[in-house]
Amino acid sequence: MNKVTLKARGQQFEYQCAPNVTPLRAARDQFIPIPTGCIRGGCGMCKVKVTSGDYEQEIVRSHDALSDEDLANGFALACCMTAQSDIEIITVEDYEKLQQNESSLEKVEK
Repeated sequence: MNKVTLKARGQQFEYQCAPNVTPLRAARDQFIPIPTGCIRGGCGMCKVKVTSGDYEQEIVRSHDALSDEDLANGFALACCMTAQSDIEIITVEDYEKLQQNESSLEKVEK
């Protein structure tokens, strides 16, 4: 079992995830709120930024939901990935808010 640390909706959740189970499925099984839609890699609602740890992303996915550039920049679809170690992930919504806050702080400091 791998530990998943998920930042979503301004909160942090920690839960266990078997190597053959997606972080999305494991979260839903434990009633942890994570954005979801099609559960097949087509909509992109479950896109996350992986900030730590090793994972495998299924290659079969909608490129509208997860582009090659997204993949290269550490983004993944929580419905189509498996953790290969303990991982830390943050939803795209929370990641974008974090980036905006950091950008605002940089402007204030200048």
